[in-house]
Amino acid sequence: MQKKYPFYKTMNRIILEVKKAKPQVFIYFAIYTLIAGFLPVIAVYIPKIVISGLLDPALRYVDLALKVGLIVVGIAILSVIVEYINSVARGDIIAVRINLLTDIFHKFNLLDYPYMEDSAFLDSNEDALRAVNGSSEGFEAIMMQLFPLFANMISIIFYTVIILKLDWLVFVAIIASVAIGLMGSIIARKFEYKHKEPLAHARRKINYFTNMTHDFAYGKDIRLYRFQDKIAASYLGEIKSYITVFRKIKNKEFLLALVDLLFVLIADALLYYILITKVIDGMSIADFSLYIGASLALTTVFKSVSTNFSFIVGEGQYVNDYYEFMAKEFNTKTGELPHLIDETFSIQFDQVSFKYPKSDQWIIKDLNLTIHAKEKVAFVGINGAGKTTLVKLITRLFRPTEGRILINGVDINSFNQEEYYKMFSVVFQDINVLAFTIRENITLQHSNDEVRIWDCLERVGLKEKVEAFPKKLDTMMLKVIDENGAIFSGGENQKLLIARALYKNGNAIILDEPTAALDALAEAEIYQNFNELVSHKTAIYISHRLASTKFCDHIALFSHGELAEYGTHDELMGLKKEYYHMFVVQGKYYQEGEAHEGN
Repeated sequence: MQKKYPFYKTMNRIILEVKKAKPQVFIYFAIYTLIAGFLPVIAVYIPKIVISGLLDPALRYVDLALKVGLIVVGIAILSVIVEYINSVARGDIIAVRINLLTDIFHKFNLLDYPYMEDSAFLDSNEDALRAVNGSSEGFEAIMMQLFPLFANMISIIFYTVIILKLDWLVFVAIIASVAIGLMGSIIARKFEYKHKEPLAHARRKINYFTNMTHDFAYGKDIRLYRFQDKIAASYLGEIKSYITVFRKIKNKEFLLALVDLLFVLIADALLYYILITKVIDGMSIADFSLYIGASLALTTVFKSVSTNFSFIVGEGQYVNDYYEFMAKEFNTKTGELPHLIDETFSIQFDQVSFKYPKSDQWIIKDLNLTIHAKEKVAFVGINGAGKTTLVKLITRLFRPTEGRILINGVDINSFNQEEYYKMFSVVFQDINVLAFTIRENITLQHSNDEVRIWDCLERVGLKEKVEAFPKKLDTMMLKVIDENGAIFSGGENQKLLIARALYKNGNAIILDEPTAALDALAEAEIYQNFNELVSHKTAIYISHRLASTKFCDHIALFSHGELAEYGTHDELMGLKKEYYHMFVVQGKYYQEGEAHEGN
Protein backbone atom coordinates (compact mmCIF):
# COMPACT_ATOMS: atom_id res chain seq x y z
CA MET A 1 0.00 0.00 0.00
CA GLN A 2 1.34 3.43 -0.99
CA LYS A 3 2.04 5.54 2.05
CA LYS A 4 0.78 9.10 2.22
CA TYR A 5 3.40 11.78 2.23
CA PRO A 6 3.31 14.79 4.61
CA PHE A 7 2.03 17.41 2.16
CA TYR A 8 1.81 20.36 4.57
CA LYS A 9 5.17 19.57 6.11
CA THR A 10 6.74 19.39 2.66
CA MET A 11 5.19 22.71 1.61
CA ASN A 12 6.40 24.31 4.82
CA ARG A 13 9.95 23.11 4.09
CA ILE A 14 9.79 24.50 0.56
CA ILE A 15 8.60 27.90 1.82
CA LEU A 16 11.21 27.99 4.60
CA GLU A 17 13.89 27.08 2.03
CA VAL A 18 13.02 30.15 -0.03
CA LYS A 19 12.51 32.37 3.02
CA LYS A 20 15.98 31.50 4.31
CA ALA A 21 17.79 32.10 1.02
CA LYS A 22 15.66 34.71 -0.81
CA PRO A 23 13.12 36.36 1.55
CA GLN A 24 12.36 39.11 -1.00
CA VAL A 25 10.45 36.51 -3.03
CA PHE A 26 7.53 36.87 -0.60
CA ILE A 27 7.34 40.62 -1.19
CA TYR A 28 7.15 39.89 -4.93
CA PHE A 29 4.56 37.23 -4.14
CA ALA A 30 2.30 39.65 -2.22
CA ILE A 31 2.43 42.33 -4.93
CA TYR A 32 1.85 39.76 -7.69
CA THR A 33 -1.11 38.17 -5.87
CA LEU A 34 -2.95 41.47 -5.36
CA ILE A 35 -2.44 42.81 -8.88
CA ALA A 36 -2.84 39.52 -10.79
CA GLY A 37 -5.90 38.64 -8.69
CA PHE A 38 -7.65 41.94 -9.40
CA LEU A 39 -6.80 42.30 -13.13
CA PRO A 40 -9.17 39.63 -14.54
CA VAL A 41 -12.08 41.05 -12.54
CA ILE A 42 -11.59 44.48 -14.18
CA ALA A 43 -11.67 42.77 -17.59
CA VAL A 44 -15.05 41.18 -16.76
CA TYR A 45 -16.60 44.63 -16.20
CA ILE A 46 -15.45 46.04 -19.57
CA PRO A 47 -18.33 44.48 -21.63
CA LYS A 48 -20.89 45.84 -19.13
CA ILE A 49 -19.34 49.31 -19.30
CA VAL A 50 -19.37 49.26 -23.10
CA ILE A 51 -22.94 47.89 -23.41
CA SER A 52 -24.28 50.28 -20.74
CA GLY A 53 -22.61 53.18 -22.51
CA LEU A 54 -23.99 52.19 -25.91
CA LEU A 55 -27.54 51.91 -24.48
CA ASP A 56 -27.31 55.31 -22.74
CA PRO A 57 -29.35 57.93 -24.66
CA ALA A 58 -26.90 60.62 -23.55
CA LEU A 59 -23.93 58.67 -24.94
CA ARG A 60 -20.86 60.55 -25.99
CA TYR A 61 -18.66 58.13 -27.93
CA VAL A 62 -15.52 60.06 -27.07
CA ASP A 63 -16.18 59.75 -23.34
CA LEU A 64 -16.89 56.01 -23.66
CA ALA A 65 -13.78 55.44 -25.76
CA LEU A 66 -11.69 57.45 -23.30
CA LYS A 67 -13.06 55.52 -20.33
CA VAL A 68 -12.47 52.12 -21.97
CA GLY A 69 -9.06 53.25 -23.27
CA LEU A 70 -7.90 54.29 -19.80
CA ILE A 71 -9.04 50.93 -18.38
CA VAL A 72 -7.20 49.03 -21.13
CA VAL A 73 -4.02 51.09 -20.66
CA GLY A 74 -4.23 50.52 -16.90
CA ILE A 75 -4.63 46.78 -17.44
CA ALA A 76 -1.65 46.78 -19.83
CA ILE A 77 0.58 48.62 -17.33
CA LEU A 78 -0.42 46.33 -14.48
CA SER A 79 0.12 43.28 -16.72
CA VAL A 80 3.69 44.41 -17.48
CA ILE A 81 4.32 44.89 -13.76
CA VAL A 82 2.95 41.40 -13.04
CA GLU A 83 5.18 39.78 -15.70
CA TYR A 84 8.24 41.68 -14.48
CA ILE A 85 7.64 40.63 -10.87
CA ASN A 86 7.09 37.05 -11.99
CA SER A 87 10.38 36.95 -13.94
CA VAL A 88 12.39 38.52 -11.09
CA ALA A 89 10.91 36.09 -8.58
CA ARG A 90 11.66 33.15 -10.87
CA GLY A 91 15.31 34.18 -11.02
CA ASP A 92 15.54 34.08 -7.22
CA ILE A 93 13.68 30.76 -7.04
CA ILE A 94 16.02 29.27 -9.65
CA ALA A 95 18.96 30.32 -7.46
CA VAL A 96 17.42 28.48 -4.49
CA ARG A 97 16.80 25.38 -6.63
CA ILE A 98 20.39 25.40 -7.91
CA ASN A 99 21.59 25.41 -4.29
CA LEU A 100 19.42 22.34 -3.59
CA LEU A 101 20.72 20.70 -6.77
CA THR A 102 24.28 21.39 -5.63
CA ASP A 103 23.47 19.80 -2.27
CA ILE A 104 22.18 16.58 -3.84
CA PHE A 105 25.17 16.44 -6.22
CA HIS A 106 27.45 16.81 -3.22
CA LYS A 107 25.61 14.00 -1.43
CA PHE A 108 25.82 11.75 -4.49
CA ASN A 109 29.55 12.46 -4.77
CA LEU A 110 30.19 11.55 -1.14
CA LEU A 111 27.91 8.57 -0.60
CA ASP A 112 29.60 5.18 -0.33
CA TYR A 113 30.82 4.08 -3.75
CA PRO A 114 28.90 0.74 -3.84
CA TYR A 115 25.64 2.68 -4.17
CA MET A 116 26.85 4.06 -7.50
CA GLU A 117 27.10 0.51 -8.87
CA ASP A 118 23.62 -0.41 -7.61
CA SER A 119 21.05 0.16 -10.39
CA ALA A 120 18.12 -0.40 -7.99
CA PHE A 121 19.44 2.41 -5.77
CA LEU A 122 19.86 4.74 -8.75
CA ASP A 123 16.33 3.98 -9.95
CA SER A 124 14.75 4.51 -6.56
CA ASN A 125 16.44 7.89 -6.16
CA GLU A 126 15.92 9.17 -9.69
CA ASP A 127 12.90 11.13 -8.47
CA ALA A 128 14.85 12.80 -5.67
CA LEU A 129 17.09 14.31 -8.35
CA ARG A 130 14.06 15.04 -10.57
CA ALA A 131 12.63 17.31 -7.87
CA VAL A 132 15.45 19.86 -8.23
CA ASN A 133 16.83 19.13 -11.69
CA GLY A 134 14.51 21.25 -13.83
CA SER A 135 12.24 24.27 -13.97
CA SER A 136 9.05 22.53 -15.12
CA GLU A 137 8.75 20.06 -12.25
CA GLY A 138 9.53 19.66 -8.57
CA PHE A 139 10.70 22.47 -6.30
CA GLU A 140 10.84 25.38 -8.75
CA ALA A 141 7.58 24.47 -10.48
CA ILE A 142 5.75 24.31 -7.14
CA MET A 143 6.97 27.74 -6.09
CA MET A 144 6.03 29.26 -9.45
CA GLN A 145 2.58 27.62 -9.30
CA LEU A 146 1.92 29.28 -5.92
CA PHE A 147 1.91 32.72 -7.60
CA PRO A 148 -1.10 32.12 -9.92
CA LEU A 149 -2.75 29.88 -7.31
CA PHE A 150 -3.14 32.64 -4.73
CA ALA A 151 -3.83 35.31 -7.36
CA ASN A 152 -6.67 33.14 -8.66
CA MET A 153 -8.03 32.82 -5.12
CA ILE A 154 -8.27 36.62 -4.94
CA SER A 155 -10.14 36.57 -8.25
CA ILE A 156 -12.48 33.87 -6.92
CA ILE A 157 -13.54 36.11 -4.03
CA PHE A 158 -14.57 38.91 -6.43
CA TYR A 159 -16.30 36.55 -8.86
CA THR A 160 -18.15 34.81 -6.00
CA VAL A 161 -19.61 38.11 -4.80
CA ILE A 162 -20.86 38.82 -8.32
CA ILE A 163 -22.32 35.30 -8.87
CA LEU A 164 -24.12 35.19 -5.51
CA LYS A 165 -26.03 38.32 -6.59
CA LEU A 166 -27.26 36.27 -9.55
CA ASP A 167 -28.21 32.92 -7.95
CA TRP A 168 -26.59 30.75 -5.33
CA LEU A 169 -27.46 27.59 -7.35
CA VAL A 170 -25.06 28.68 -10.10
CA PHE A 171 -22.29 29.05 -7.55
CA VAL A 172 -23.04 25.59 -6.05
CA ALA A 173 -23.04 23.99 -9.53
CA ILE A 174 -19.67 25.55 -10.37
CA ILE A 175 -18.21 24.44 -7.03
CA ALA A 176 -19.48 20.85 -7.59
CA SER A 177 -18.01 20.77 -11.10
CA VAL A 178 -14.63 22.04 -9.90
CA ALA A 179 -14.59 19.65 -6.93
CA ILE A 180 -15.09 16.68 -9.24
CA GLY A 181 -12.30 17.94 -11.49
CA LEU A 182 -9.97 18.48 -8.55
CA MET A 183 -10.67 15.01 -7.20
CA GLY A 184 -9.96 13.53 -10.62
CA SER A 185 -6.68 15.46 -10.93
CA ILE A 186 -5.48 14.29 -7.51
CA ILE A 187 -6.40 10.68 -8.29
CA ALA A 188 -4.49 10.95 -11.59
CA ARG A 189 -1.44 12.41 -9.83
CA LYS A 190 -1.44 9.64 -7.24
CA PHE A 191 -1.77 7.05 -9.98
CA GLU A 192 1.23 8.60 -11.78
CA TYR A 193 3.32 8.63 -8.59
CA LYS A 194 2.42 4.98 -7.97
CA HIS A 195 4.16 4.17 -11.26
CA LYS A 196 7.17 6.41 -10.59
CA GLU A 197 9.73 3.59 -10.29
CA PRO A 198 9.13 1.95 -13.69
CA LEU A 199 9.02 5.44 -15.22
CA ALA A 200 12.29 6.41 -13.52
CA HIS A 201 13.93 3.14 -14.58
CA ALA A 202 12.84 3.66 -18.20
CA ARG A 203 13.95 7.33 -18.17
CA ARG A 204 17.39 6.38 -16.84
CA LYS A 205 17.94 3.84 -19.62
CA ILE A 206 16.64 6.23 -22.28
CA ASN A 207 19.05 8.90 -20.99
CA TYR A 208 21.91 6.38 -21.19
CA PHE A 209 21.30 5.72 -24.89
CA THR A 210 20.76 9.45 -25.54
CA ASN A 211 24.09 10.29 -23.90
CA MET A 212 25.82 7.48 -25.79
CA THR A 213 24.84 8.97 -29.15
CA HIS A 214 26.29 12.35 -28.07
CA ASP A 215 29.51 11.00 -26.54
CA PHE A 216 32.60 11.35 -28.74
CA ALA A 217 34.17 8.35 -26.99
CA TYR A 218 31.71 6.01 -28.73
CA GLY A 219 31.99 7.66 -32.15
CA LYS A 220 34.54 5.31 -33.75
CA ASP A 221 33.01 2.09 -32.43
CA ILE A 222 29.49 3.13 -33.44
CA ARG A 223 30.61 3.68 -37.02
CA LEU A 224 33.05 0.80 -37.52
CA TYR A 225 30.88 -1.81 -35.79
CA ARG A 226 27.55 -0.31 -36.93
CA PHE A 227 26.34 0.05 -33.37
CA GLN A 228 23.83 2.63 -34.53
CA ASP A 229 21.28 -0.03 -35.46
CA LYS A 230 21.64 -1.80 -32.12
CA ILE A 231 21.53 1.51 -30.20
CA ALA A 232 18.47 2.66 -32.16
CA ALA A 233 16.70 -0.68 -31.54
CA SER A 234 17.51 -0.58 -27.82
CA TYR A 235 16.52 3.09 -27.63
CA LEU A 236 13.18 2.40 -29.29
CA GLY A 237 12.64 -0.60 -27.01
CA GLU A 238 13.12 1.52 -23.92
CA ILE A 239 10.85 4.23 -25.32
CA LYS A 240 8.15 1.59 -25.90
CA SER A 241 8.55 0.43 -22.29
CA TYR A 242 8.19 4.03 -21.14
CA ILE A 243 5.17 4.59 -23.38
CA THR A 244 3.48 1.44 -22.04
CA VAL A 245 3.56 2.82 -18.50
CA PHE A 246 2.84 6.37 -19.69
CA ARG A 247 -0.23 5.17 -21.64
CA LYS A 248 -1.69 3.59 -18.48
CA ILE A 249 -1.40 6.96 -16.73
CA LYS A 250 -2.92 8.92 -19.62
CA ASN A 251 -5.79 6.43 -20.03
CA LYS A 252 -6.61 6.94 -16.37
CA GLU A 253 -6.50 10.72 -16.83
CA PHE A 254 -8.78 10.44 -19.90
CA LEU A 255 -11.49 8.52 -18.01
CA LEU A 256 -11.39 10.99 -15.14
CA ALA A 257 -11.55 13.90 -17.62
CA LEU A 258 -14.75 12.46 -19.13
CA VAL A 259 -16.42 12.50 -15.71
CA ASP A 260 -15.19 16.06 -15.20
CA LEU A 261 -16.60 17.12 -18.58
CA LEU A 262 -20.04 15.72 -17.70
CA PHE A 263 -20.27 17.91 -14.58
CA VAL A 264 -19.00 20.95 -16.49
CA LEU A 265 -21.82 20.53 -19.01
CA ILE A 266 -24.40 20.24 -16.20
CA ALA A 267 -23.07 23.42 -14.52
CA ASP A 268 -23.08 25.34 -17.84
CA ALA A 269 -26.61 24.19 -18.65
CA LEU A 270 -27.86 25.41 -15.27
CA LEU A 271 -26.07 28.76 -15.75
CA TYR A 272 -27.63 29.45 -19.15
CA TYR A 273 -31.07 28.36 -17.98
CA ILE A 274 -30.98 30.82 -15.05
CA LEU A 275 -29.55 33.66 -17.17
CA ILE A 276 -32.11 33.24 -19.96
CA THR A 277 -34.89 33.16 -17.36
CA LYS A 278 -33.54 36.36 -15.75
CA VAL A 279 -33.36 38.15 -19.12
CA ILE A 280 -36.96 37.17 -19.86
CA ASP A 281 -37.89 38.61 -16.45
CA GLY A 282 -36.24 41.92 -17.33
CA MET A 283 -32.46 41.63 -16.65
CA SER A 284 -30.49 44.15 -18.74
CA ILE A 285 -28.15 42.94 -21.47
CA ALA A 286 -25.29 44.74 -19.67
CA ASP A 287 -25.90 42.74 -16.50
CA PHE A 288 -26.31 39.58 -18.61
CA SER A 289 -22.83 40.13 -20.06
CA LEU A 290 -21.41 40.75 -16.58
CA TYR A 291 -22.92 37.62 -15.05
CA ILE A 292 -22.09 35.29 -17.93
CA GLY A 293 -18.56 36.68 -18.03
CA ALA A 294 -18.13 36.33 -14.26
CA SER A 295 -19.62 32.79 -14.27
CA LEU A 296 -17.40 31.57 -17.07
CA ALA A 297 -14.39 33.30 -15.49
CA LEU A 298 -15.19 31.74 -12.11
CA THR A 299 -15.39 28.29 -13.69
CA THR A 300 -12.09 28.87 -15.53
CA VAL A 301 -10.34 30.22 -12.44
CA PHE A 302 -11.66 27.40 -10.28
CA LYS A 303 -10.37 24.90 -12.86
CA SER A 304 -7.04 26.71 -12.86
CA VAL A 305 -6.88 26.56 -9.06
CA SER A 306 -7.79 22.88 -9.23
CA THR A 307 -5.02 22.25 -11.76
CA ASN A 308 -2.52 24.36 -9.78
CA PHE A 309 -3.33 22.60 -6.53
CA SER A 310 -3.30 19.05 -7.93
CA PHE A 311 0.02 19.86 -9.66
CA ILE A 312 1.49 21.14 -6.39
CA VAL A 313 0.23 18.08 -4.50
CA GLY A 314 1.64 15.74 -7.16
CA GLU A 315 5.02 17.43 -7.49
CA GLY A 316 5.25 17.73 -3.72
CA GLN A 317 5.64 13.95 -3.59
CA TYR A 318 8.90 14.21 -5.53
CA VAL A 319 10.13 17.09 -3.39
CA ASN A 320 9.35 14.94 -0.36
CA ASP A 321 11.46 12.20 -1.97
CA TYR A 322 14.28 14.74 -2.22
CA TYR A 323 14.07 15.67 1.46
CA GLU A 324 13.85 12.02 2.49
CA PHE A 325 16.89 11.21 0.37
CA MET A 326 18.86 14.11 1.84
CA ALA A 327 17.92 12.98 5.37
CA LYS A 328 19.19 9.43 4.84
CA GLU A 329 22.72 8.41 5.72
CA PHE A 330 24.55 6.66 2.89
CA ASN A 331 28.00 6.72 4.43
CA THR A 332 29.49 4.09 6.67
CA LYS A 333 30.53 5.77 9.92
CA THR A 334 34.29 6.15 10.19
CA GLY A 335 36.82 7.73 12.49
CA GLU A 336 38.25 11.22 12.39
CA LEU A 337 41.99 10.63 12.04
CA PRO A 338 43.67 13.07 9.62
CA HIS A 339 45.73 11.88 6.67
CA LEU A 340 49.40 11.07 7.14
CA ILE A 341 51.61 14.00 6.16
CA ASP A 342 54.98 13.48 4.40
CA GLU A 343 54.98 9.82 5.31
CA THR A 344 54.49 6.71 3.26
CA PHE A 345 53.07 3.64 4.96
CA SER A 346 52.60 -0.10 5.09
CA ILE A 347 49.36 -1.76 3.99
CA GLN A 348 48.20 -4.94 5.70
CA PHE A 349 45.34 -7.25 4.74
CA ASP A 350 44.16 -9.15 7.81
CA GLN A 351 41.88 -12.10 6.92
CA VAL A 352 40.16 -9.96 4.28
CA SER A 353 37.23 -11.42 2.35
CA PHE A 354 34.87 -9.59 0.02
CA LYS A 355 31.73 -10.28 -1.96
CA TYR A 356 29.43 -7.79 -3.64
CA PRO A 357 26.11 -6.95 -1.98
CA LYS A 358 23.30 -9.34 -2.99
CA SER A 359 25.87 -11.86 -4.22
CA ASP A 360 27.02 -15.16 -2.75
CA GLN A 361 30.24 -15.33 -4.76
CA TRP A 362 33.45 -14.43 -2.95
CA ILE A 363 35.71 -12.13 -4.99
CA ILE A 364 38.45 -12.15 -2.34
CA LYS A 365 38.73 -14.87 0.30
CA ASP A 366 40.80 -14.94 3.51
CA LEU A 367 43.60 -12.70 2.25
CA ASN A 368 46.58 -12.12 4.53
CA LEU A 369 49.21 -9.89 2.98
CA THR A 370 51.54 -7.12 4.15
CA ILE A 371 52.99 -4.49 1.84
CA HIS A 372 55.78 -2.77 3.72
CA ALA A 373 56.48 0.97 3.62
CA LYS A 374 58.32 2.03 0.43
CA GLU A 375 57.86 -1.46 -0.99
CA LYS A 376 56.86 -1.93 -4.63
CA VAL A 377 54.39 -4.77 -5.13
CA ALA A 378 52.75 -6.04 -8.32
CA PHE A 379 49.30 -7.61 -8.41
CA VAL A 380 49.03 -9.99 -11.35
CA GLY A 381 46.59 -12.63 -12.52
CA ILE A 382 43.96 -13.31 -15.15
CA ASN A 383 40.83 -11.20 -15.59
CA GLY A 384 38.38 -11.68 -12.73
CA ALA A 385 41.09 -12.64 -10.26
CA GLY A 386 40.14 -9.72 -7.99
CA LYS A 387 43.03 -7.32 -8.61
CA THR A 388 40.95 -4.18 -9.23
CA THR A 389 38.63 -5.12 -6.37
CA LEU A 390 41.67 -5.09 -4.08
CA VAL A 391 42.46 -1.55 -5.23
CA LYS A 392 38.88 -0.49 -4.42
CA LEU A 393 39.22 -2.09 -0.99
CA ILE A 394 42.55 -0.38 -0.29
CA THR A 395 41.16 3.02 -1.34
CA ARG A 396 38.01 2.36 0.74
CA LEU A 397 35.64 2.60 -2.21
CA PHE A 398 34.45 -0.78 -0.96
CA ARG A 399 34.55 -2.15 2.59
CA PRO A 400 35.70 -5.71 3.33
CA THR A 401 32.87 -8.14 3.98
CA GLU A 402 35.13 -9.77 6.55
CA GLY A 403 38.52 -8.88 8.03
CA ARG A 404 40.44 -5.61 8.24
CA ILE A 405 42.82 -3.49 6.20
CA LEU A 406 45.46 -1.61 8.22
CA ILE A 407 47.61 1.42 7.41
CA ASN A 408 50.71 1.46 9.61
CA GLY A 409 48.81 -0.88 11.92
CA VAL A 410 45.72 1.41 12.09
CA ASP A 411 42.37 0.22 10.76
CA ILE A 412 41.59 2.30 7.65
CA ASN A 413 38.09 2.96 9.01
CA SER A 414 39.69 5.05 11.75
CA PHE A 415 40.55 7.76 9.21
CA ASN A 416 38.20 10.53 8.12
CA GLN A 417 36.89 9.70 4.64
CA GLU A 418 38.08 12.84 2.87
CA GLU A 419 41.39 12.73 4.72
CA TYR A 420 41.88 9.09 3.74
CA TYR A 421 41.40 9.81 0.02
CA LYS A 422 44.22 12.37 0.20
CA MET A 423 46.73 9.60 0.95
CA PHE A 424 46.46 7.86 -2.43
CA SER A 425 47.44 8.76 -5.96
CA VAL A 426 45.56 6.27 -8.11
CA VAL A 427 45.37 5.80 -11.86
CA PHE A 428 42.59 3.38 -12.79
CA GLN A 429 42.34 1.40 -16.00
CA ASP A 430 39.25 3.44 -16.97
CA ILE A 431 40.70 6.60 -18.49
CA ASN A 432 38.50 9.63 -17.78
CA VAL A 433 39.87 12.82 -19.25
CA LEU A 434 37.67 15.79 -18.38
CA ALA A 435 36.50 18.54 -20.75
CA PHE A 436 38.64 21.03 -18.81
CA THR A 437 42.01 22.57 -19.58
CA ILE A 438 45.17 20.49 -19.37
CA ARG A 439 46.08 22.43 -16.24
CA GLU A 440 42.73 21.62 -14.60
CA ASN A 441 42.93 17.96 -15.64
CA ILE A 442 46.20 17.65 -13.74
CA THR A 443 45.53 19.83 -10.70
CA LEU A 444 41.72 19.42 -10.49
CA GLN A 445 41.91 22.99 -9.11
CA HIS A 446 43.21 21.82 -5.73
CA SER A 447 46.29 23.99 -6.28
CA ASN A 448 48.17 25.63 -9.16
CA ASP A 449 51.91 25.06 -8.90
CA GLU A 450 52.90 25.67 -12.53
CA VAL A 451 56.51 24.55 -12.04
CA ARG A 452 55.27 21.25 -10.63
CA ILE A 453 52.75 20.81 -13.44
CA TRP A 454 55.47 21.12 -16.09
CA ASP A 455 57.73 18.82 -14.12
CA CYS A 456 55.01 16.13 -14.02
CA LEU A 457 54.35 16.52 -17.75
CA GLU A 458 58.05 16.17 -18.48
CA ARG A 459 58.26 13.01 -16.37
CA VAL A 460 55.52 11.31 -18.36
CA GLY A 461 56.79 12.55 -21.73
CA LEU A 462 54.06 15.08 -22.55
CA LYS A 463 55.91 18.35 -21.98
CA GLU A 464 56.90 18.95 -25.61
CA LYS A 465 53.40 18.19 -26.89
CA VAL A 466 51.75 20.59 -24.46
CA GLU A 467 54.34 23.32 -25.12
CA ALA A 468 53.44 23.14 -28.82
CA PHE A 469 49.84 24.23 -28.15
CA PRO A 470 49.23 28.01 -28.49
CA LYS A 471 47.51 28.11 -25.08
CA LYS A 472 49.86 25.52 -23.57
CA LEU A 473 48.50 24.48 -20.13
CA ASP A 474 45.27 26.37 -20.74
CA THR A 475 44.43 24.30 -23.82
CA MET A 476 40.95 22.79 -23.47
CA MET A 477 40.72 19.01 -23.67
CA LEU A 478 38.13 17.24 -25.86
CA LYS A 479 35.66 18.91 -28.20
CA VAL A 480 32.60 18.61 -25.97
CA ILE A 481 32.86 22.19 -24.64
CA ASP A 482 35.37 23.76 -27.04
CA GLU A 483 35.31 22.77 -30.71
CA ASN A 484 39.05 23.53 -30.82
CA GLY A 485 39.78 21.26 -27.86
CA ALA A 486 42.78 18.92 -28.00
CA ILE A 487 42.27 15.22 -28.62
CA PHE A 488 45.04 13.01 -27.24
CA SER A 489 45.72 9.43 -28.26
CA GLY A 490 44.79 6.66 -25.82
CA GLY A 491 48.38 6.36 -24.61
CA GLU A 492 48.72 10.14 -24.20
CA ASN A 493 45.51 10.27 -22.17
CA GLN A 494 46.95 7.61 -19.90
CA LYS A 495 50.15 9.60 -19.51
CA LEU A 496 48.08 12.71 -18.65
CA LEU A 497 46.37 10.82 -15.83
CA ILE A 498 49.70 9.52 -14.57
CA ALA A 499 50.86 13.16 -14.48
CA ARG A 500 47.75 13.90 -12.40
CA ALA A 501 48.73 11.14 -9.95
CA LEU A 502 52.28 12.50 -9.72
CA TYR A 503 50.98 16.02 -9.12
CA LYS A 504 48.69 14.89 -6.31
CA ASN A 505 51.75 13.37 -4.61
CA GLY A 506 49.81 10.95 -2.39
CA ASN A 507 51.49 8.92 0.33
CA ALA A 508 51.04 5.76 -1.74
CA ILE A 509 50.79 5.15 -5.47
CA ILE A 510 48.54 2.68 -7.27
CA LEU A 511 48.60 2.05 -11.03
CA ASP A 512 45.68 -0.17 -12.04
CA GLU A 513 46.59 -1.05 -15.63
CA PRO A 514 46.51 2.57 -16.80
CA THR A 515 48.88 1.83 -19.70
CA ALA A 516 46.80 -0.88 -21.40
CA ALA A 517 46.57 1.28 -24.55
CA LEU A 518 50.37 1.25 -24.91
CA ASP A 519 52.46 -1.54 -26.35
CA ALA A 520 54.30 -3.87 -23.98
CA LEU A 521 57.68 -2.14 -24.31
CA ALA A 522 56.21 1.33 -23.79
CA GLU A 523 54.29 0.10 -20.75
CA ALA A 524 57.38 -1.50 -19.24
CA GLU A 525 59.34 1.72 -19.79
CA ILE A 526 56.66 3.89 -18.16
CA TYR A 527 56.33 1.54 -15.20
CA GLN A 528 60.10 1.47 -14.71
CA ASN A 529 60.43 5.27 -15.01
CA PHE A 530 57.44 5.78 -12.75
CA ASN A 531 58.96 3.45 -10.20
CA GLU A 532 62.11 5.56 -10.11
CA LEU A 533 60.03 8.71 -9.63
CA VAL A 534 58.23 7.29 -6.59
CA SER A 535 61.06 5.27 -5.12
CA HIS A 536 60.38 6.77 -1.69
CA LYS A 537 56.71 5.74 -1.65
CA THR A 538 54.74 2.55 -1.21
CA ALA A 539 53.49 1.53 -4.67
CA ILE A 540 51.18 -1.09 -6.12
CA TYR A 541 51.30 -1.94 -9.81
CA ILE A 542 48.70 -3.98 -11.66
CA SER A 543 49.28 -5.34 -15.15
CA HIS A 544 48.47 -8.31 -17.35
CA ARG A 545 51.97 -8.03 -18.81
CA LEU A 546 54.25 -9.70 -16.34
CA ALA A 547 57.42 -8.27 -17.91
CA SER A 548 56.23 -4.77 -16.91
CA THR A 549 56.30 -5.60 -13.19
CA LYS A 550 59.25 -7.94 -12.75
CA PHE A 551 61.26 -5.03 -11.28
CA CYS A 552 58.97 -4.93 -8.22
CA ASP A 553 60.16 -6.01 -4.76
CA HIS A 554 57.43 -8.64 -4.64
CA ILE A 555 54.83 -10.03 -6.99
CA ALA A 556 51.45 -11.28 -5.77
CA LEU A 557 49.67 -13.64 -8.16
CA PHE A 558 45.92 -13.91 -7.57
CA SER A 559 43.75 -16.73 -8.80
CA HIS A 560 40.02 -17.16 -8.10
CA GLY A 561 40.14 -14.51 -5.38
CA GLU A 562 43.03 -16.08 -3.45
CA LEU A 563 46.72 -15.30 -3.16
CA ALA A 564 48.17 -18.20 -5.15
CA GLU A 565 51.85 -17.18 -5.30
CA TYR A 566 53.97 -14.49 -3.64
CA GLY A 567 57.65 -13.63 -3.98
CA THR A 568 60.19 -11.87 -6.16
CA HIS A 569 60.22 -12.39 -9.91
CA ASP A 570 63.18 -14.75 -9.65
CA GLU A 571 61.59 -16.71 -6.80
CA LEU A 572 58.34 -17.22 -8.67
CA MET A 573 60.15 -18.18 -11.86
CA GLY A 574 62.08 -20.74 -9.80
CA LEU A 575 58.83 -22.31 -8.55
CA LYS A 576 57.79 -23.02 -12.16
CA LYS A 577 54.12 -22.78 -11.30
CA GLU A 578 51.38 -20.53 -12.69
CA TYR A 579 53.47 -17.32 -12.74
CA TYR A 580 56.29 -19.08 -14.55
CA HIS A 581 54.01 -20.51 -17.23
CA MET A 582 52.25 -17.17 -17.76
CA PHE A 583 55.58 -15.36 -18.11
CA VAL A 584 56.97 -17.94 -20.57
CA VAL A 585 53.80 -17.87 -22.71
CA GLN A 586 53.82 -14.06 -22.82
CA GLY A 587 57.53 -14.06 -23.63
CA LYS A 588 56.96 -16.34 -26.62
CA TYR A 589 54.13 -14.13 -27.79
CA TYR A 590 56.27 -10.99 -27.76
CA GLN A 591 59.20 -12.81 -29.41
CA GLU A 592 56.87 -14.01 -32.19
CA GLY A 593 55.47 -10.48 -32.53
CA GLU A 594 58.99 -9.04 -32.89
CA ALA A 595 59.85 -11.71 -35.46
CA HIS A 596 56.80 -10.86 -37.55
CA GLU A 597 57.59 -7.15 -37.34
CA GLY A 598 61.14 -7.83 -38.57
CA ASN A 599 59.97 -9.76 -41.67
